[in-house]
Amino acid sequence: MEEKETIGLTVEELSKFTSSYAHFNKITQKLQKAYKALEEKFENLNLKLEETNIQLRQSLAEKDRISNYLNNILESLNSGVLVIDLNGGITLFNKAAEEILGYKTHQVLGKPYVKIMGKNVKKELTPLHTLKTGISHLNEEKEVETRKGKNIPLGFSTSLLTDSEGNHLGAVEVFFDLTHLKGLEQEITRVKTLAALGEMAATVAHEVRNPLGGIAGFAALLERDLEPDDPRKRLVNKIIEGVEILNRLVINLLNYTKAVKLNPQKLDFVKFLNDTLNFFQMDISSQSENISLRKHFPKEGIECCIDSEQFRQVILNVLRNSVQAMPKGGDIDVYSESIPLKQEDNVILKISDNGEGMDKKTKEKLFTPFFTTKDGGTGLGLSTVKKIVEAHKGSVEIESQPGKGTTITVSFPKRTNDYW
Repeated sequence: MEEKETIGLTVEELSKFTSSYAHFNKITQKLQKAYKALEEKFENLNLKLEETNIQLRQSLAEKDRISNYLNNILESLNSGVLVIDLNGGITLFNKAAEEILGYKTHQVLGKPYVKIMGKNVKKELTPLHTLKTGISHLNEEKEVETRKGKNIPLGFSTSLLTDSEGNHLGAVEVFFDLTHLKGLEQEITRVKTLAALGEMAATVAHEVRNPLGGIAGFAALLERDLEPDDPRKRLVNKIIEGVEILNRLVINLLNYTKAVKLNPQKLDFVKFLNDTLNFFQMDISSQSENISLRKHFPKEGIECCIDSEQFRQVILNVLRNSVQAMPKGGDIDVYSESIPLKQEDNVILKISDNGEGMDKKTKEKLFTPFFTTKDGGTGLGLSTVKKIVEAHKGSVEIESQPGKGTTITVSFPKRTNDYW
């Protein structure tokens, strides 16, 4: 009786407790089994999630690889590629576009197309027109202004940009610089003109010089028979002067149409240039005291291989043009240097004056045979310059603006495989 009171439980209560404890054990075992099943299920989900993550990472890596591959293709293209969004803002601008237009990508992204490539360009010749009408352009031409304000000719194509469902995302423009191609077209035209001149020169030499010789002979006889104070003698002298002018023109024409034959020799270009300029300075000093000739040469010499006689003609022709462009006097600056160009060093000769300058139309025709803006000029001076320089594998470039003078830059290799 005392033991029963000490435990504090009756037999019935103890029986219920034992039953409850047994039931609790069963529940605990069920919970353990459920937890184990849940743990296994969680482990399986983790494994599946890991597999999914691996697949996702592979998919993203593949997407990045394809994206990088396409970006590399875009950046490797020689043509500029530009994309605009539905609002006309630029969203893509590749490396070639940077080189052609002079803008950096960060300077144009998000900017309106009209402010970058749409200046002074008809809207019908832009991707904005394609975006609005859906009409694409294929291999058309237009002129655009670069970042430096220079107008250049472009060949371009445009098309709509759509997603996989056909929704419009914007428009794309692909373009390339036609400056070099236009130069080649002009050069082909010039060569054709020279070929035609060559054929004409042979006819002129035969059909014109012979009659000129007869006219000059008879005029000389008339002059001899006239008294010194005879007023008709002045008219005869005019005939003789006219014949001499025509004969000189025919000679210049024949010389111009002949192929340039070079006799190149190694020499110090700085010394050669100094000698030529000293000779020219003596000549202009007797004609005008208002012309200042300033030299800008390196202290060390520049060894090159040129035909000195013909190249002297190049320098003198350019200098005479500069003098004629400054009727009231002025300064002529002559620069020379040697610069690396690709695998060969080039000699640069630059002659600048602060004379009248010329407009764009005049500059474009400057190398055309017989084109001249000077009274009594033959129009063969600069054409001859270009011909001689090109025979030396070089090039001639002209920069000029009305009222701001002219700079003529002659560039040619120090040596060529043909002569050195």
